[in-house]
Amino acid sequence: MDVTAKIARFVAGIRYGAIPPEALATAKIAVLDCLGVALAGSREECAKISAQIARQEHAKQETTVFGQGFRTSALQAAFVNGIAAHALDFDHSFTLMGQPSAPIIPAIFSLGESLGAGGRQILEAYVAGFETAAKLVFALRDTAQDGWHAPSTLGSIGAAAACAKLLRLDSSQIEMALGVTASMTGGVVCNFGTMSKPLHVGLGARNGVLAAKLAQSGYTANPRAIEASNGFCDAFYHIPPGDGPVEELGKSYALITDGIRIKPYPCGGLAHQAIDAVLDFRAEHGVMAESVDSINVDVTQHVYNRIAFRVPETGIQGKFSMSYLLARAIIDGKISLDMFTDAAVRDPHVLKLLERIHLSVDKSLKASNEGGRPCRVTLRLRNGQTYAREVEHAKGSPEVPITGVEIEAKFTDCAGRVLRQSSTRRVLEIIRNLEALEDIRPLCKLLMGRKPT
Repeated sequence: MDVTAKIARFVAGIRYGAIPPEALATAKIAVLDCLGVALAGSREECAKISAQIARQEHAKQETTVFGQGFRTSALQAAFVNGIAAHALDFDHSFTLMGQPSAPIIPAIFSLGESLGAGGRQILEAYVAGFETAAKLVFALRDTAQDGWHAPSTLGSIGAAAACAKLLRLDSSQIEMALGVTASMTGGVVCNFGTMSKPLHVGLGARNGVLAAKLAQSGYTANPRAIEASNGFCDAFYHIPPGDGPVEELGKSYALITDGIRIKPYPCGGLAHQAIDAVLDFRAEHGVMAESVDSINVDVTQHVYNRIAFRVPETGIQGKFSMSYLLARAIIDGKISLDMFTDAAVRDPHVLKLLERIHLSVDKSLKASNEGGRPCRVTLRLRNGQTYAREVEHAKGSPEVPITGVEIEAKFTDCAGRVLRQSSTRRVLEIIRNLEALEDIRPLCKLLMGRKPT
């Protein structure tokens, strides 16, 4: 197999004019969603800490740090913007492996601004990176390895491919960029529920920029680093990459066949099916906290391992606590950004209901290779009435899509936490017509905002 070479040829050869309009439309939605959640995420402590470190470096001021009111080097900005984009766990996901493309947009906006790239170049690079990451996801779908966080492994490779496209590297240089990236990836899932989960995306974005720059300057690596023995796939996933999905690069587009999954709730995506079910029960039957006897949620082993906190001690842990999320859904009738503070997870009313919510593994539930993540929710009331539902696809997926109005409302809510209303409207208008933008620097200036207090 020559997986690395095939990816390199695809990235070198892709052109904006040959990308299907449907893929470009989804790419613009992805850009809108990522920039919105990154702006809101810029106010999280992990983003502020990383931004402060970047300030202290006094690097060349060539690239905007979203929502932080300053500019720094492309490398530093990619790192900070990547962390901000994942800080709230509100960024869109893919069919499999969570958010394997999460670092791509922070990387290409950071590098692209330093280059004066236009909207078409940004979209072209995003498609190159997204399709690379997506095809590798499918090539590795049969792995039993569950300990690496895909945004930092496959996401780094997708970001490197995208940045290589922005730099107009040739095939041999792109092979070197991918090989360099293979030695830069990582990210362990035991860090879910801490600041180090969004760190994985920041590292992935920075890795992509750095690897592409190194390759441009003549840096070398194994040109078969993805598929080689003791290479990327062997070391991280313990299987060779399936050649079939990579052969499809440029022939089929995952942006069309699989799309992206827009999150309506700012928390671990593996809990979203259960949240949907509980919110439906509340809306359809008027379920209130005081009437609930118990809520039992049956999930796959994978979900059980990820949504791991029974009683969260911090706001970040609350994003990965099924009992907390469902208690909030019953009490508040929604899951919103303001529910993930350290004070919010200590709400006595929530803690009282949380005791009646239980998570269990059901080995008969099987995740599908088409992105289905089934769960079964059984809600019993004190009067003996029981409601039960098995849900496979969450709201925001292609199977249960949210509307364009809802997507723009999410962006407006997120961006409005940082930008003035006029700036939020202007950013939205620009992204709607991103392909017409000759230089992204005016857009990035709007995204800068002001230093958080």
